[in-house]
Amino acid sequence: MKIHIKNEIVTTVDQLSNELITTSHFLHQHPELAYEERESVQHLTSLLRAHGFEIIEGIGGLPTAFVASAGVDHPSATIAFLAEYDALPSLGHACGHNLIATSSIGAALALQPSLAALEGRVLVIGCPAEEKGGGKIALVKAGLFANIDAALLVHPSNRTELFKDALAMLPLRIEFFGKASHAAAAPHLGINALDAVVLAFTNLNALRQQLRPDARIHGIITDGGRAPNIIPDYAAARFCIRALDLDYLHDLRRRVVACFEAAAQATGATVAIQEEGEEYHPMKCNRTLGALFQANLETLGEQVEQTPEDQELGSTDVGNVSQVVPTLHPTIALTDRLDVVCHSAAFAEAAGGPAGDRATLLATKALAMTAVDLFTDPARLRQVREEFQHA
Repeated sequence: MKIHIKNEIVTTVDQLSNELITTSHFLHQHPELAYEERESVQHLTSLLRAHGFEIIEGIGGLPTAFVASAGVDHPSATIAFLAEYDALPSLGHACGHNLIATSSIGAALALQPSLAALEGRVLVIGCPAEEKGGGKIALVKAGLFANIDAALLVHPSNRTELFKDALAMLPLRIEFFGKASHAAAAPHLGINALDAVVLAFTNLNALRQQLRPDARIHGIITDGGRAPNIIPDYAAARFCIRALDLDYLHDLRRRVVACFEAAAQATGATVAIQEEGEEYHPMKCNRTLGALFQANLETLGEQVEQTPEDQELGSTDVGNVSQVVPTLHPTIALTDRLDVVCHSAAFAEAAGGPAGDRATLLATKALAMTAVDLFTDPARLRQVREEFQHA
């Protein structure tokens, strides 16, 4: 039965290909930032409704989050496909979230005709704000991942890989408050908030020499004053701090905050430090899920190229999901050019073209086929659960 259903899924995805590619292109051509993904959600939920899925919008207190469901009432397993659809400022879908959303929804649509035979249930969880704010973290806290056997999604990249660690990450907003004065006539009467920001960067540069190799601190100045002849009474910056584990991240936060406070003390400014969104957690990989996905990829003619799992890392709120439910988060090559990386204009262009279409359909098929394995092989599903519990 398993092979027959997998063959049917491949056929169904091919039949849905025009619909899926149209969806991917729509998202690509209408990029929306974190928590603003209204057009994207309307398009995605309309497609799901047209195929008979039940939709609940505004889940977890997030207006642009949703859950779509189909299948039997008392399933042998419940599999969730995670859809991401927020874009980046200026660059649009330079992280390929149009492909992530489309392939997750496509996998659910491809499985739907077989759910009665599989005695299974599928969910599509619409997850806003992966790029800023961590929408999945709010959904985890709201209990949306309770009673789910596995969470699956595929991310585009310049390599096809099964596993990558993810850096824990905490975003910070820093504001310095000083005193305005004429920069030429009365500089001695001012307190320069911009100098405090610049000194904070200098302090962080000194700190970097004493950090572990996996740690990252990076930021931008978001407000540096209004005119060069006015001593800035206000300046602000945004930073991200990252590390492979939460203990080191928390220690790093303490040391980074000390850099900010020292800058304030040196300049006479006052400082306000605010966490901008939730704490992203490290990735908890599931090897059993990865092996299933690899076998299905290879059946479809795609080869895996696994590089060291602790190199070339970013952060994702999928890490928070992976801490509460077995999670699959592999990548599929969008391009074979290693200089074309996520968060670049070249990657955004590829995500909206033929390379993106190919990756979308391949990911859709492999995701759905992996779900079939979980529905039809109780021993393998039990192995997924046991690995998660003991990892």
